[in-house]
Amino acid sequence: MTRSLPSSTDASVQELAGRMLALRGDRDALVSADLSSETSAALAAQGFENLAARATVFWHRRNESRLMAGFGRVLELRGTPDSTLEDAAAQIRALSATARVATLELARPRIFGGARFTARGSRHDPAWSAFGGWQFVVPEVLLSINADLVAASLTLHLPAHESVEELVGRVRRSLTHAFAERPEPQAGAVARSSHTGTDGSAWKASVATAIGEIAAGRYRKVVLARQVPVPLSATSPQIGEVLARLASRYPSCFVFKHHAGAMDWVGASPELLASLDNGVVRAASLAGTRPRSQDPDADVRLAHELWNDPKERSEHAFVAAALHEAFTPLCTEVHAPAQPEIMTIANLHHLYTPFHGNVREGVTILDVVQRLHPTPAVGGAPRAEALEAIDRLEDMDRGWYAGPIGWLDFEGAGEFAVALRSGLISSDEALLFAGGGIVAGSDPTRELAETDLKLRPLREALGG
Repeated sequence: MTRSLPSSTDASVQELAGRMLALRGDRDALVSADLSSETSAALAAQGFENLAARATVFWHRRNESRLMAGFGRVLELRGTPDSTLEDAAAQIRALSATARVATLELARPRIFGGARFTARGSRHDPAWSAFGGWQFVVPEVLLSINADLVAASLTLHLPAHESVEELVGRVRRSLTHAFAERPEPQAGAVARSSHTGTDGSAWKASVATAIGEIAAGRYRKVVLARQVPVPLSATSPQIGEVLARLASRYPSCFVFKHHAGAMDWVGASPELLASLDNGVVRAASLAGTRPRSQDPDADVRLAHELWNDPKERSEHAFVAAALHEAFTPLCTEVHAPAQPEIMTIANLHHLYTPFHGNVREGVTILDVVQRLHPTPAVGGAPRAEALEAIDRLEDMDRGWYAGPIGWLDFEGAGEFAVALRSGLISSDEALLFAGGGIVAGSDPTRELAETDLKLRPLREALGG
């Protein structure tokens, strides 16, 4: 079943094919061009839930009135589980050199993707098999909405020998796919997780072990995560509704989706890893957490307690120092406030320190991501010792949890979040992930309660 295409599609397809062939020239090329304003508006008119459900990739931040939905795959780059972001960056640089782009700024083509938390882990869960060590996708059709502005573009690989008649058929098929209903998931198509999840008692025991190792001087901080399976049924909210609930309840968060195989990797992350635009890079230290209260006076008191808590301030300081160290070789100057701020979202207060700097010539967003990830907020400090402890103590495969998720354009600008408050969703099960930073003075019971708070966004969005 397909939704209604604009009445002017026939004429616009012919015109669009001609423009794309003119851009291609006489060599094979990846070509992007604007869709008509009528086609762009028709796509946008499908509504948030339908767009989110049908999109291959999705990126939204409600309080900035930004939404991007990509449909189809003109190209997919994917690494093996032990492949690194450096390998991805090399392939994307080669791809960008072949691109021919003539679009509005809002509709410029993007490359969406993410990566595993680490390429060096000893555990590889089959539930993550469709995602690879990293995966980047160029959608065929990209819809971009910024406040009241709407634009869309089409990106196709054009062989040097392709005629206008052949291209017209491909353009029409791409637009039809962008308006098509999402097919029902096939039974039995899901790679099942090899782990049943880390229960509270086992996870608290791992936290206690980590606290002892910190006291013994093996490392200063480690972030330990839990995986919690949630069964789904025919009456559970569909993926479009799940994302709509997340966007409504957490407007300051990055709501994302990346579809691979029969699985959707989704979340509402409060944490910007890095953005790069017009030579200015931005990132944030986000570490230290308190639950919120429905009582306004108590809520203010909880935020004040967080800001003055030595354990939470110490954890936050690890992250802020690591960010400053990572930014320094990439930037001509770096700016950050001397003291953290309080970031407040629907159910939590966080300690938050924003950073920005002017990057050196030639630096791309993937250069920044490689330098920053994993930050002490999701790994620990020192990095190598913390990653070894995570691999040894968590007893699960994080996959893409706490890894980078986001997009970049062919010029190297882009935006990546840390994939937190997230879940891997199939037709009948969701694997939800949450973690907590363990430092000297941590308490296993309190840390378990904090992870339960961080699991709440996805649990509530799934109807739990």
